[in-house]
Amino acid sequence: MSSSSHLVHDYSRITPSEAASITDEDYDTILSSIPVHEIDAPKFKSKTSPSCRALVFSPSGDTLYTASNGGSLAAINVDRASNHKTSDNAVLWKIDKASPNGISAIYHMHPKSVGECIVTGDDEGVIRIWDVRKCGNGSSNAANKSESKKSASKKSAFDNLMALPSGCVSSFHEHSDFISSFQVDAECNTLLAASSDGVLTIIDLRKGGGNGKQAVVKKDASMKIEPVQIDPKTVQGPFRLHRKSDNQEDELLSMCLMKHGKKLVVGTQQGVLNFWSWGTWGDISDRFPGHPQSIDALLKIDEDTLLSGSSDGVVRVLQVQPDQLLGVLGDHDGFPIEKLQLSMGNKVVGSLSHDCNIRMWDASIFYGDDDDDDDEGMENMDSEAIANSVAGAVVKGGNGNSEDEWEDVDSDDSMDGSDSDSDMKKGGKKPKFKTENDEFFSDF
Repeated sequence: MSSSSHLVHDYSRITPSEAASITDEDYDTILSSIPVHEIDAPKFKSKTSPSCRALVFSPSGDTLYTASNGGSLAAINVDRASNHKTSDNAVLWKIDKASPNGISAIYHMHPKSVGECIVTGDDEGVIRIWDVRKCGNGSSNAANKSESKKSASKKSAFDNLMALPSGCVSSFHEHSDFISSFQVDAECNTLLAASSDGVLTIIDLRKGGGNGKQAVVKKDASMKIEPVQIDPKTVQGPFRLHRKSDNQEDELLSMCLMKHGKKLVVGTQQGVLNFWSWGTWGDISDRFPGHPQSIDALLKIDEDTLLSGSSDGVVRVLQVQPDQLLGVLGDHDGFPIEKLQLSMGNKVVGSLSHDCNIRMWDASIFYGDDDDDDDEGMENMDSEAIANSVAGAVVKGGNGNSEDEWEDVDSDDSMDGSDSDSDMKKGGKKPKFKTENDEFFSDF
């Protein structure tokens, strides 16, 4: 899928409610084009034009949250945006200068003690957590501006010196470079933030107040969790910085949780996958080198298998611990890959790159062809089954030498050798991706 001459920065997969409302004729059609961030001026004036850098859907699929390189944050009603007749009123709210710098990452989370939140990270390392119920409550940007003008007339210039933007419940500035990605654990008690300055930040989403006690969950008559309250002394919400990792002397660019949440895998600028054991955040516990260039995107397939998108334009299939390259899913002809994402139903893997294209890859080799049990199949398939299912896959895009360029770990070489010997004794052969040459000679 082409995006014309515009560089694509981010995208989020469609949700079940949206998928049900879109027909086959709509898949190749632009439903609407909404000017949300086109007048947001970047902080550092240069040839850079305003752009929508990051976006994420709410779990229900009703709302799309977007962020720009000018630091603004907005929410879009998906139903209105999907119809060109109502798209002009699709923007629910917009917060100008939501972050001091251009926003580089956005993430949706749902802490049990707080409710639905989004978290943003910007170019200078500022992390902000937003209670979406306090960001506008469905009102328009014009209404927000009029209310802010009335309140500003009653306050002095010093009252807003430390005040956070409307809806922001916590702000952290623990990094010196851009925030690349976020992750939360399964219980949504811990927020992880990776930065290009080489440091991993861990934020506790359970703590409340200055005494460090558990945040109290207050509910109104409708049994809904009340919006987050700001402490007037600290000008912060209930979230607290837990700790920071050691500086890895390498840019941290992408993250995903593996091994049932026991391992955090982080892609770096030097092409190495760093591993942290959950709860031990000082230094890494393991590393998996081999990518010739930076690892800008990671996508979890199952607890043992993930996809990596690298600056060399190749989408690789990896097994972690034991570490092994299973093969290559495809490539973008040498253009750096920015994002990897699965479609609903796990039928397609999408990758976007600097070539201004979103390319779709068949994901049935990972999850099988059963339409009804896609999620169940994902849990049941192990790395060996995945390798078997992709044994006939061919590297697309003419990059048949990518497997030969892989630099594997010495310990993994010995492990691979022992596995191969055992397989040969059993009369079997270790599954492997076919290159273009293998596919050509197999016809003979």
